[in-house]
Amino acid sequence: MKWRMLSALIFLLVSFSCAYLFFSGKIDYLVLNKRVTIDVNGTPVPGDMLEGRATAIVTTRDAGKKHSYQLFFAGDTDFTGNMGFVVDCHEWVAPHLPFLLETRSYPPCNMLPEDGPKPWGWPLIDKGNSMQFVTKDQATIGIKR
Repeated sequence: MKWRMLSALIFLLVSFSCAYLFFSGKIDYLVLNKRVTIDVNGTPVPGDMLEGRATAIVTTRDAGKKHSYQLFFAGDTDFTGNMGFVVDCHEWVAPHLPFLLETRSYPPCNMLPEDGPKPWGWPLIDKGNSMQFVTKDQATIGIKR
């Protein structure tokens, strides 16, 4: 009986802690979206997208050339099609998992001085049933939803 009470108490404590962290905005989660296809310069490449409420991580998984980008959604699309911005994750590559926890400092995707003068990253453009952005090496990455 003691073990059941202790187990229930621990379960409730962990549940309330997780609920507090999630609803306070201290953590969020990204879920693998298996329906997207990713292309680089119009050529389909292997990759995946972990998608959340306001952000996403897009990873291209070419052989020997894996790279991740963090997408920040603005919540609306302006008249030019801009729906947010993209930040390069540099050396960090998102793990191939069904979900990923997101905090203020993880994933470690930050703008560096060599990324350019814009502090908010590259524009994320809405193209109807897809979205795209252009990287600093002028590669166009498209994500078809």
